[in-house]
Amino acid sequence: MNINSLQEESIITSHIINSTISKNVSQMTGNKGISPFSEILSEACGKTGDVSSMFQTAFSSYNVQTKVGNCNVPWESWDRNDFPIWEYFKKDSSAECLNKWRPSGPEPLQTDRNVQKGLSQINYGEMVILMPESLQKKMESDPNFAEEVLKKVQKWKEDYDREDNAIAASLGYDPGLNQLSKSYCIQLDENGNVGDYTVVGGGFDDPHDTSVTVISKDDPFLFRKTVRKENQLVTENTVVTEKNDIDFESVAPYLMDLKVKKE
Repeated sequence: MNINSLQEESIITSHIINSTISKNVSQMTGNKGISPFSEILSEACGKTGDVSSMFQTAFSSYNVQTKVGNCNVPWESWDRNDFPIWEYFKKDSSAECLNKWRPSGPEPLQTDRNVQKGLSQINYGEMVILMPESLQKKMESDPNFAEEVLKKVQKWKEDYDREDNAIAASLGYDPGLNQLSKSYCIQLDENGNVGDYTVVGGGFDDPHDTSVTVISKDDPFLFRKTVRKENQLVTENTVVTEKNDIDFESVAPYLMDLKVKKE
C-alpha cells in the first residue's frame, strides 16, 4: 500500500467519523442553532457589568473564576512541576495567593505522587482568569474594549486547543477526550493579552497507538500539565488540524469513571 492510498483511506475514514459525530451531536441538541460568538460577546458586555459575568458568559461550558489582583509570580517558579497551580482553582483563593511561593529542593517529576495529588484537586472543565485591577476597570467601563479582550482570550484558546489536540491525536490519544479533560489557568496583562498560563488535563484513556509509552499503566488517569510563556515563539513543528467535534454521549462513561476515581 502506497502513501497516496493511505492518505485517501484516512480522509474517507475521517469524513465518516466526523459525519457520525455531527449527527449524534445534532440529535442530542435537538438541531438547535448555536449563537455566533459575536452574539455571546454582545450579551456578555451588554447585559452584565462585571468581568466575572463577562468571562462566564463567553465560556459558558466552563466553570469560570475571575480573580483580580497583582499576580506576580516569577517564571522560574511558574514553570516548575511542583508549582501549586491548583491553589488558584480554589474558590477562596486570590490572584496574589502564590506570589510568595518559592521552591524547596530539586524539581520533582510531573509523575511525582505529591504533584499528581495536587493536580487531581482540579476538576475538569474549570477555567481561572487572573487579571490586574487596571484591566478589570477598563473592561467594565468600556464594552467595546471588553469585547476585544474576550475575543483575544477565545482566539488564544482555540489556537491552543487546536495544537494540543493534534499532538494528543499524534500520540494515539482520543482528541475529544483530551479536550474534555482540560482546565485552564490564564494570566492576562493590563491590555488583556495572554501571558503565562497552565493547562491541566487528565488522561481519560490509554493511547490507541501501541508504540506510545504509557508512564503508568496502573493509573491511566494520570494528570499532565502544559506550562508555557505566551510570548515565546514556536518556530518549528507547527501543527495544523481540523476542529475536533465531540460525541458527548460516547464519552460520558469516561467522565463518570474519572468522577468516581477522583472521589
